[in-house]
Amino acid sequence: MIRLLYFLFCILQVGSLQAEGFATVKGRVSGEQQPLNIQLMRVENGVPVEYAGTSIASGGSFAFMLEPEENQPYYYLYDGKGYCRLYLQAGVETEVVWEDQNFRVIQSGNEENRLLETWREMERELKGDQKSDTYGAFFPRFESVRKNVNNWLSEVERILPNYVTELKEIVELDLLNHFVMYVAKRQQNYESEEQESAYYQQIMKSFPEKDSRSLKQPYGMELLNNYFTYKQTFIFRDREYTMEERLAELNVPELKAEYILAKIPTTDYRRYCEYERYYMPLLPESYRQRMRHLQERPVSILQPGELAPNLMYPDTNGQLHSMADFKGKYKYIDIWATWCVPCKKEIPSLQSLEKELEGQDIVFISISIDKNRKAWKDFVRVRQLGGTQLWAGDWTELPHELKLGSVPRFMLIDPEGRWVDVNASRPSDPKLKEILKKLLGK
Repeated sequence: MIRLLYFLFCILQVGSLQAEGFATVKGRVSGEQQPLNIQLMRVENGVPVEYAGTSIASGGSFAFMLEPEENQPYYYLYDGKGYCRLYLQAGVETEVVWEDQNFRVIQSGNEENRLLETWREMERELKGDQKSDTYGAFFPRFESVRKNVNNWLSEVERILPNYVTELKEIVELDLLNHFVMYVAKRQQNYESEEQESAYYQQIMKSFPEKDSRSLKQPYGMELLNNYFTYKQTFIFRDREYTMEERLAELNVPELKAEYILAKIPTTDYRRYCEYERYYMPLLPESYRQRMRHLQERPVSILQPGELAPNLMYPDTNGQLHSMADFKGKYKYIDIWATWCVPCKKEIPSLQSLEKELEGQDIVFISISIDKNRKAWKDFVRVRQLGGTQLWAGDWTELPHELKLGSVPRFMLIDPEGRWVDVNASRPSDPKLKEILKKLLGK
């Protein structure tokens, strides 16, 4: 939970203030092309997310006060173009300046920020003179920085051994990101000076990260995308570099899952359903939830003839089933819960209908929104429920476009996965049997 106190901004603009339990960041901007506001960012799954923001005061100052999280002390100042990594601790004040299009820490407040600022100064050497430098000038400069950084880290290990492992990880990832970003954006010929770089040959064998640490960096997902885009353009240039090949390079489950989510089709609903059918089973449950809730995903149009969602949930044994598994059959879907009295009243009629239409091209699928999985499994077992019994676990695990206001809810999908009725008749309604028999040609 954000513990940022806006009213303290004004106080911080004009005076010094420290509060126990809170970290303070004070800053001042000067020079040309000043930003109009400064954001304080966190990282979630390799993507920067705004934690707070403030405009620049008339005198050029800005400030933040917050309660930092102990297990993730890194925050990032962002001016709209670049980031400044900070290690924030409760009771510690950090002061920065923004000038010449860059942030600079002038009062670190702790040893971690002092070391991060040293690395930031060394890192700037990688940029060189981008207007006059040739493409190949980057590679010897990169190796020079790597060598100097390794010597520096050896000295840090002697002075601050408890932090050096964490710092090394940051430096290694920053270097990798610089290198990949450079070749991805600057390389023009298929094979040129980068081929002489031992570092290039090393990282291009397969994605070099073997754990999920890159997802703690604001460029984590951008690095992954740049890396694979580069390989498609310059290495696998004569053929498609398939999604399966890319995933095979990611031996870390978290990286693989994040990449699957990052590549979800966001415009075409049919493509989304096909993608979901193939890749959702590869995701751990927490990532499946994120896939279902992704705001950018296309949604089903709730009209007859339109493509219906490929609902995918586990059965009592934990095995995933989707509507696509029953292609070629009508699908009568019952969304219910064991605590729902009207739902339970429909069970005898549903069981009778299942028995009467057994062997026909129709399947009866019940999807429970019970939060208590054990209670649901026990109910299914004791009542000897037939059909296909699936468990969603909550209202929120259903596609939001269904706008499920109450249960039971009955829906009918045709053999090709298109809506017949988004609000079908209940099993106890005699009209339902007539409708189903007509559709089945009986």
